[in-house]
Amino acid sequence: MFEVAQVMKIGAVLLGALIGAVQPAGAQSWPGTKPIRFEVIAAAGGLPDIVTRELSNYLSTTIGVPMVVENRPGASGNIAAGVVAKAEPDGHTLLVTSTNQAVNPALLPNPGFDYGRDLMPVSMVVTSKLLLVASPSFPAKDITDVIKIAKQKPKSVSIGTNAIGTPNHLAAEMLAQYGNADLIIVPYDVVTKAVPDVMASRVDLAVGSISALLPQVRTGALRALAVISLQRSPLAPEIPTSAEAGLPELQIDNWICIMGTGGTPAPIIARLDEEIAKALALPEVRDAFAKQGVETFYMNSERLGEFLHAQATRFSSLLEHSRVKGGSQ
Repeated sequence: MFEVAQVMKIGAVLLGALIGAVQPAGAQSWPGTKPIRFEVIAAAGGLPDIVTRELSNYLSTTIGVPMVVENRPGASGNIAAGVVAKAEPDGHTLLVTSTNQAVNPALLPNPGFDYGRDLMPVSMVVTSKLLLVASPSFPAKDITDVIKIAKQKPKSVSIGTNAIGTPNHLAAEMLAQYGNADLIIVPYDVVTKAVPDVMASRVDLAVGSISALLPQVRTGALRALAVISLQRSPLAPEIPTSAEAGLPELQIDNWICIMGTGGTPAPIIARLDEEIAKALALPEVRDAFAKQGVETFYMNSERLGEFLHAQATRFSSLLEHSRVKGGSQ
């Protein structure tokens, strides 16, 4: 009996060693001493960059390895995404991306990698609301008036946005489709450059992040018409939402999430997600984000994957039925 017990014990030890031997090497050694690199879709000073640097300050302490932030703007985020998609799936190369992650599959379907196979969700981090503003001389008091005016005279109302596929552009597209009105889009590389044109009534409307446009609203240089959201913004709780105007489907936020390389072992993704969730719960981190006009908006890996799929379907349909007409600056 003793010998049988000893044999069973030795067998269990050997089995455990064998199981450990076949575990992914990356999961065993991670994070080791190798730095974690964040590939950011925006230039230094942009919101994704600011959010990344705030998070990396915390994560470098909790995970215990250096954090490197690399800015790779361009191609609607696909330059940075391509680097991560082709990296070793060891959890040391991460993508910091935005709403374009759900837009690009429809807008840029052949980037040189597979969106679903080569990138995998880690965590949703923050969100910021968009604001629709008007020139002081534009005869609309709210978003319902905008639709009425645009219907009365099609292709007469202009709206300044960022490039095609950005949340600003998609908000304008939603306004046109859900309001059944033709609008003329006036693209800018950054929507803040539209502000002087709207103030001077060369462009009727603009849609952009609430933090970027609110200062001009406060001075009376622009008139706020609606927050493009289901909920009012804590930055300006007095401004009504598009949902309150009877357009609940007219809703889009600019969010930022973190993705990893496809095939990264599940324990690594889980550890990253766990540490990011802890960081987002810290008052000092939340306060730092609030100063940038953004709110924490955490989702774990599974929920983020479901969210991205739903948003990609939504945006694909939106772009397929585009009603916004191009214009010139």
